Amino acid sequence: MWRFFANAILFDIALPRPWIVVPFTLVNLSIHLLFIANLRREPLWLAGIFLFGVGVDSVLFHIGVLRNLSGSSWPPVWLICLWLNFAMTLRYSLAVLQRNLWLPVLLGGIFGPFSYYTGALLNGTVELHRPLWQSVMVLSVLWAVMLPVFVRLARALNTASK
Repeated sequence: MWRFFANAILFDIALPRPWIVVPFTLVNLSIHLLFIANLRREPLWLAGIFLFGVGVDSVLFHIGVLRNLSGSSWPPVWLICLWLNFAMTLRYSLAVLQRNLWLPVLLGGIFGPFSYYTGALLNGTVELHRPLWQSVMVLSVLWAVMLPVFVRLARALNTASK
């Protein structure tokens, strides 16, 4: 149970602040690997979710759903780091989503776009394409598909680890 809370708290601290997100992510990863994670498969799991997520975000930036206000067509560092922090939560603090596989569809469709929107507001370096409803719809559909897939993979990995 302590792993659930530690993992959830560490993810909540991962704010989109460029000056803190990289060192925080490295500290969070160290704590995660040393004290929380099942190390047998965790590095491959984290790398897979991280690379997939950064790839998806890169496509979203290149096709214009998201825009980096610095002029780059790549995701900013804080958003890249959030993917690693998110990957660390899927098998632990978000394990509750593994019970009902319809719940990740609903929550992904709602909170996926909400996360990008609030991250963009908090950080000020990313903008969602205008009209906003189009970006929200793309992100909603994308996350309504991605989150259940991530959850199903996490459940399979957790079951195989027992």
